[in-house]
Amino acid sequence: MSHHQHSPAIDEAATAIAERREKHDRRRHSWRTVTYCGFHARGRRRHARRSEHNYYLDWYDPKLVFTGIAVLLMSCLDALFTLTLISKGATEANYFMARLLETSDGLFVAVKLAVTAFGIVFLMMHSHFQVLRITNGKRLLQFAVPVYGLLICYELILLGVM
Repeated sequence: MSHHQHSPAIDEAATAIAERREKHDRRRHSWRTVTYCGFHARGRRRHARRSEHNYYLDWYDPKLVFTGIAVLLMSCLDALFTLTLISKGATEANYFMARLLETSDGLFVAVKLAVTAFGIVFLMMHSHFQVLRITNGKRLLQFAVPVYGLLICYELILLGVM
């Protein structure tokens, strides 16, 4: 038998081993992955082992990290502009945030930034997961940049008018 031919027994064994492989990634994502691997650039997995849509990585693309930071900074600007507009007589359109503003400005800012930061980390962790069969977490995080940009432009226009 030449070295290019396989015996049926070898082919069957290879098929049996391939069929035993789990279809889903067994790895679990934890906060250690985010803190130690993500922020310290010590993660090992930078690419998916299989061509699936849903998988975790240990390392985040620096462009995606900067996108998350940009979203967080724009959220800070949004909070500042919102407080400025409210001091000039505007009202908060978001019911939940309006209730927080009635309590205190500090609580409003803290909750707004905490919710935004949690959302950013969640989308980064799930940047390679399909969302509603439409897009993935990475694209949703990237989509937040122009949305916040438009919101900030709108608030700047309102500040100019008031």
